Formats: sequence, structure tokens, C-alpha cells
Amino acid sequence: MILYGKNELYKRLMTEEENLSYLLEFAEKYGICGNLIKAKIAWLIMNDENAFSLSVERSRNSFGAEWYAKKDIAELCRLFFISPSNEVLENYTPANNRISGEEKRIGKMIAEFTEKLDLTATEEEFFECVKDFYAIYGVGEFGIHKAFCMQDDGSISPVSHIKEASFEDIYGYETQKQRLIANTDAFAKGLGANNVLLYGDSGTGKSTAIKAILNMFYDKGVRMIQVQKHQFVHLGKLTEQLKRRNYRFILYMDDLSFEEFEVEYKYLKAAIEGSLEEKPENVLIYATSNRKHLIKETFSEREGGDDVHRNESIQEKISLSDRFGLSIFYPKPAEQEYFNIVEHLADRTSITLDRDVLIAEARKWGISHGGYSGRTASQFIEQLGTTYK
Repeated sequence: MILYGKNELYKRLMTEEENLSYLLEFAEKYGICGNLIKAKIAWLIMNDENAFSLSVERSRNSFGAEWYAKKDIAELCRLFFISPSNEVLENYTPANNRISGEEKRIGKMIAEFTEKLDLTATEEEFFECVKDFYAIYGVGEFGIHKAFCMQDDGSISPVSHIKEASFEDIYGYETQKQRLIANTDAFAKGLGANNVLLYGDSGTGKSTAIKAILNMFYDKGVRMIQVQKHQFVHLGKLTEQLKRRNYRFILYMDDLSFEEFEVEYKYLKAAIEGSLEEKPENVLIYATSNRKHLIKETFSEREGGDDVHRNESIQEKISLSDRFGLSIFYPKPAEQEYFNIVEHLADRTSITLDRDVLIAEARKWGISHGGYSGRTASQFIEQLGTTYK
């Protein structure tokens, strides 16, 4: 095989004795039932980034690679419909029933694609089924996974366990939700959208809002990559990689702030503003922080310190926050708002407790646990959950 032959497993799949352990591990990880050879071929097709699959992902036009791809896929079609001699591989039932939500979602995706391939009657239909998959979902890790983490060498790896957060998990903050959703919706549609800074008190739902955005917009082609502060030096390399893909990428920076001696913010400013090269239109930055001015200032800087150009130094630090076109403030809830959150969470978790007792206990909990916030309310309800259900 020319395009798909990079992965030697395609050629060895029918050597079942060599690959039995590998196939069983694959089945248990994703909860795959039935014919494991077919499921594994489907999985390999879903992941194989080559000239054909990438061009179909970008524009559904495979250019000159289609002739070669048809020859390869015809061979894969032949392998797909050969019945395994090992009965275990043909009718497998996984023993693992504790699969994570993300792995279960991917397993369902594999099963659906395998079923579609299984319904094809000719090599041409098989080829069109593969092409349709690439056009709808894309190819490789970006086509399958929702979220990724940057590694210290600048590479990225998928996140296997993602919290199934939604905006229903955040009580109140309706204006903040609407602004964040509207900006992301415009971004997903290829319209004008801004980098976003969510700032305010801790425990007010900023990070949960980001997770809710990921789950809401995954089906619309939005992917998220979490980047740590010390990895900002690789932002240019990362965006160069992402601009060639047919997805909308949000670079997520959690709890972002800089001490006065840290200089990583310069890489972030360059990523936001772009340099000589135009900034990719399919990449945005979403950050959360407990303070609006992300770079710490000292009174000595305000008073002059040792810096001859004091005003310029201060403006350089303040200007980082201004690079985010949309800043959304999350204030700490007032006492009554805190009690409303507690009652809302108690109803969702089926806690039966007299309201006056609930509020009195919530007040004591908040005072002794750092003040009133959504996080404090959630921790209070979790503590009650084992006793008052």
C-alpha cells in the first residue's frame, strides 16, 4: 500500500496470533464488541493521516491522491471482509464495564463507523464511506478527541478523562454565559471572534465554563488544547501546526498570572498579536485568572523604582490584558446568591433537609471555608451528600 502502508499493522492484521493481545487490549479500552478485526481496521482508517485523508478533511477534494487511495482502500476492504479464523475475534464481548465517558464515546464512534463500512457492498461504496467519514469528522487525533494537553517539548497528547461539565452546573452568571457562548458560536462558524479572559474571584465557575464550552461545541468542530505557562515558548510552533487543520482550536490557559520576574508573557503577547506572519484565523486563546491585570505590579514600580522608563514598563504589563478582546468578570456571589446556589445544588443531588437548617449550615460552612462562592457551595453539598439523601 502506498498511502496507508506507513502503518505495518494493516499488513499484519490477519496474523491473528501475533496481534491477539493487541486487539484484546484495544477492545477492552474502548468497549468494542463483535468482530475485532473489522473494528481495528476502522480505527486505523480513522487515524491514518496521509495526503488523501488530510486533503479530504480540509476541502473534501483529494486532488491527485485519490487514485492511490482507491488502490489502498480496496486492499483494506478485502481485509475488512475476511472472516477471522479465531472465534474470539469474531464475536468478542469485553469484560471491562468501567470505561471512562470519553473512551465510551470514542468506542461508540468506532462501532458506528465499523457498521457503516460493514454495510457497503462494493469497493467503491467502501471508498466513499471512508471519504465521507474524513469529510465529516476529519482524521487522526483531532477528529476523534475533544481536548489535548501540550507537552514540554511542544507536542500535544489527547486528554482521556474529561469532566462532563455543562452550563447547568453553574448557577447564575447568565450574562457571562451568554457572552462566552456567543463568542464561541461565532468562532465555530468562522465569523469574527475574540480571545477571551475570564477573570474574578476563585470558585465562581470560570474553569467550569471553559469545560462546558468544550462539551457544547465539540460537534461543531471546536477542539481545545491546554497550555501551561512555561510552555508558551512553543506557542508559535503549535499555531503553525494547527493552522493547516480544518478545526477551530481554543488554546486554554487556566489560572493565568505572572510574577514581575517572569517573561513568558512576551510569548503570549506575540501569539495573540501575531508577528510578521498572519495569526491563524482558526485559533483563539481562552484564559482564566483571579485578576484582570495578569502581570503582578509592585508599589516600587508605581513609584519609579530603578526603571528609567517607568510608565512604559507599567503600560507593557497592563497591555497584556488588553490583548484579550473580550473580558468577562465573574464576581463572588452575595450571601443570598450563595444560598440560592446551595438550594439549587441540593435539589439536583436529591438532598432532603429542612430549608432553614440547610441555610444555617451553609452559612457556617461558608464562613469557615474561605467565604461564599460556587465552589464552597459545591463542597458543602458534597459533604452533606453522604448523610442527607
